[in-house]
Amino acid sequence: MKVRTDEEIAGRILQLLDDRSQREMARAVGMQPSALSRALSGKRSLDMSEVVDIAGYLGVSVEDLLFEEEVAVALRVDADDVESRAAVDECLRIVNGILQIEAVGR
Repeated sequence: MKVRTDEEIAGRILQLLDDRSQREMARAVGMQPSALSRALSGKRSLDMSEVVDIAGYLGVSVEDLLFEEEVAVALRVDADDVESRAAVDECLRIVNGILQIEAVGR
């Protein structure tokens, strides 16, 4: 599973934003329009809480923004042995833990 770079995440957000305005999204997710513009032009990185909020606004999963390939949940179904499924489950627990820590920090 390949993790997208900051620039690739920005490109994915712009693709999903479609005809909605950046200013509208910035307001909806509690960001300054200038900060969002800098992030989408590659001049600053988004923090995880911003990615979570943007994913919610766009109606997609965080994984959809962060990863180029199928998310781990889909990959777990394809895992053909107990060890592989356990590894995917552990990764999901770690990601969910990080997202919860980021949400509490807001």
